[in-house]
Amino acid sequence: ERTAELEEAHAQILARLARAAEYRDDETGEHTRRVGRLAAAIASQLGLDQEEVSLIQQVAPLHDVGKIGIPDDILLFPGPLTPEHMDVMRSHTEIGGDLMGGSGIPLLDLAEEIARTHHERWDGSGYPMGLAGEDIPIAGRIVAVADSFDALSHRRPYEPAWAVEDAWWEIARKAGADFDPGVVDAFTEVLRSTGLNLGAQS
Repeated sequence: ERTAELEEAHAQILARLARAAEYRDDETGEHTRRVGRLAAAIASQLGLDQEEVSLIQQVAPLHDVGKIGIPDDILLFPGPLTPEHMDVMRSHTEIGGDLMGGSGIPLLDLAEEIARTHHERWDGSGYPMGLAGEDIPIAGRIVAVADSFDALSHRRPYEPAWAVEDAWWEIARKAGADFDPGVVDAFTEVLRSTGLNLGAQS
């Protein structure tokens, strides 16, 4: 019973930290929770074991925890950012990794990994390290898809929501460039399991 209480306390602390990271541009915290649920569903579809799936669901919401260190005038800017401001925005990956790193606790080690790598791209064009292919940890590849889909399919302060089918197509179109094709396939199956008819688009 005591172990269960501690695990629940850890989960609650992580959830509140994730909400703190999003609070300035997502007061409800729904984005972080949706990313956690979708990332877990993708991980399960890929065949990761249940413990890994559970860990990913708990820590994927912390993917943008480094936003805590981004100034409001950049984070909340309503239009395109200058190259200089974009460099600052991109630093949230390293800030998040630094915040989560160094504990030696598996849950936080995974949170560090996701924070640092969820903007890496399959073709090596991402940041902050320019990793490519399977050099990107699987959790980072999964969260990259879940985060991008959720950002497209839900209204944000600077962007209207896309239709779910259009958001899926945008992700599918970038398989092999931005995203791991195998993760995109698993993501597609997760969406199909909800009853969506995802055909080819031109």
